[in-house]
Formats: sequence, C-alpha cells, structure tokens
Amino acid sequence: MVFGSTWIVTKTTKAKLDDGLAWVDVAGLALLAGVGFTVSLLISELSFGDDAPHYNHAKVAILVGSLVAALLAAVVLRLRNKHYRKLAEIETEDADGDGIPDVYQQ
Repeated sequence: MVFGSTWIVTKTTKAKLDDGLAWVDVAGLALLAGVGFTVSLLISELSFGDDAPHYNHAKVAILVGSLVAALLAAVVLRLRNKHYRKLAEIETEDADGDGIPDVYQQ
C-alpha cells in the first residue's frame, strides 16, 4: 500500500523522490509498515469472537505476516544502511585537514 501509493503519486503528479532516496528505500519502508497492521488482531477478534477456530487461524496468520514483514524490512534496510554509511564517509572526508569536507570544496 505504501509503495504502491508512492509510485502512483510520483507517476501521476509533479511529485518525485528526492535525489538521495531510491525506490529500494521506499520498498524497505513499505515492508516495515507491514508490521503496523497488527490492528487486524482486533478486527479479527471482533469478527470471529474468542471461541471460534477461525480467530486462532487469523491471529497466527496476522502475527506471521508481521514477523515476515519485519524480517524482510530488516534485510532491505540493513543493506541500504551500508550504502548510506559509505556515502557518509565520502561526505565527511577531510584529507587536507582544513575542517571543511572535501566534497564541498570541488
């Protein structure tokens, strides 16, 4: 939902992703948002009731879905963190020792 909405907005309006943001970052954030859908536990409890066998199936499915979303998001965002760490090193490198990072002196 998060990824699809972002993609639709960028394709149908003048909005665009920031230059420092890649689609894989949006995908990682969208996966992380999947953890927040545990409100479905409340909805399934209200729909099925505590005694129904469907409630237990729904609860397990919702929790497994949240766990899978969290694990996938951790993998994607951890890989992107390595990329951003390298960028941060480049942006803070000061080879001449004048206190101004070299990337801003070109």
